[in-house]
Amino acid sequence: MSYNFEKYREKREKVLGVKKRGVSFATLASIVSLVIVLGLGIVVVPKSIAYLNTRHLDDAIYKLQDGSPWPPEVISAIQELAGVKSIETDTNSSRIVITFDKSVTGTPDINALFKQRDIETVLLNQVGHAHRKKILEKEAKF
Repeated sequence: MSYNFEKYREKREKVLGVKKRGVSFATLASIVSLVIVLGLGIVVVPKSIAYLNTRHLDDAIYKLQDGSPWPPEVISAIQELAGVKSIETDTNSSRIVITFDKSVTGTPDINALFKQRDIETVLLNQVGHAHRKKILEKEAKF
């Protein structure tokens, strides 16, 4: 009959002073690294998704040359252009902000529509959509 190591394991560990206490280093290191990776993922992934959704969007801010309010039929005609995502007007309808996909359309196409309808406009600014949203958030704090 051969010697059974498992049968006398507890006695050997007791005599040799081997004690199992707490969590092993490998388990602790795994838990810490998992927490770090998941924490970074929670912070980075939503920002990455938001960037990927808005990376092709630009905002163009237009005003009529004479400063009058925008006619609703012109706004609906702009909305029908390919690539236009949304149109916002300010409080007195003197300016409009056109959000469009710059890979599909651009300000030359919008300007061509204005020229076709004999509307004299001024392009006040063209900025990236995400940049404009950040500016609006900063202005809202004031």
